[in-house]
Amino acid sequence: MSEKRKAVRTYHRNLAIMLGIMLLIFVCIPLFVKSPYIMNIFVLVFYMSTLSMAWNLLGGMTGQNSLGHAAYMGLGAYASCLLITKAGINPWFSAILGMVIVGLVAGIIFYPCFILRGPYFTLVSIAFGEALRQFIINSTFFGRASGVGLPFGRDSWLNFRFGSKIPYYYVGLAMLLLVYLLMKKIERSKMGYALRTIREDEDAAAAIGINPTRYKIMAVVVSAMVAALVGFFYASYIRYIDPELMILSKSTESVLPAVVGGAAFVEGPLVGGLIMIPLSEFLRAKYSSILPGINMLMYAVVLLVVIRFRPTGILGWYMHSRVKTFIDTKILLKPPVEVLEEVELAKMSGKE
Repeated sequence: MSEKRKAVRTYHRNLAIMLGIMLLIFVCIPLFVKSPYIMNIFVLVFYMSTLSMAWNLLGGMTGQNSLGHAAYMGLGAYASCLLITKAGINPWFSAILGMVIVGLVAGIIFYPCFILRGPYFTLVSIAFGEALRQFIINSTFFGRASGVGLPFGRDSWLNFRFGSKIPYYYVGLAMLLLVYLLMKKIERSKMGYALRTIREDEDAAAAIGINPTRYKIMAVVVSAMVAALVGFFYASYIRYIDPELMILSKSTESVLPAVVGGAAFVEGPLVGGLIMIPLSEFLRAKYSSILPGINMLMYAVVLLVVIRFRPTGILGWYMHSRVKTFIDTKILLKPPVEVLEEVELAKMSGKE
């Protein structure tokens, strides 16, 4: 047993080293990349991948395909901006209040909607986003179609305001990592197992004692709060928001990274975001004058290709590929699954 424990510890150590190297690379990127355009793309990757993780909790893990996350993001952005400009609240505190407000709104609005399944729930999420956008457009308090701007001034961590993109890069990276750790915690918790059971068969989940409505409400509230956090970050970065932030195409942009990367995996939005967003920005910058909206056309083509040929996404392919086998056996020195399970069971039973 001691040899098996040693093998498992070696594998975990090698995995931690590899992840640490990857993180170190991202931490050091601003030291070598001086182009504001490239730094802007990285910031986009961070907050869009975070928004995609928020969607993935509800769509990928729970099976509730929502297209209303742009509305959560926009409402979070508006809530934090109005708290800053009208109430004079500190931006960091306004982010927390905005998350609470959006979580409550999402829970109250969608509580009666969870009797709906499949495309009917998706249609409700679209209707919610459009209704909220129209309400904001016609509301003087929210600035109507003109939107809301945040004040400019000297660089300040207290006011989360910078002229350089580097501080936003590091805050965006930290936000991405914290949300990723939260999603991994949920995935491995009782809530995560319940959500996946509901995704596979809601009636069977109810039959074994899982309350589907309770767990779906928890998922939508957490998902909406994370989207609201992304909205705060976006508003602070752009220093301006308007109702166009909440259009349906923005919700679609949050879905694509998860679908391409692999919606069944917490890491799916990260992988999809690193591929889709730089590609989208490159096409927008290079060819938008020739074919406006080419990035959305690319999204549609990629979605069709993924659904047709690789419905489990990039990570779904990777999990059964020779590449993963090589990395596990030659680099990480991963022991057999039986050994990992045996050591984990021994650890849980207190025998280790």
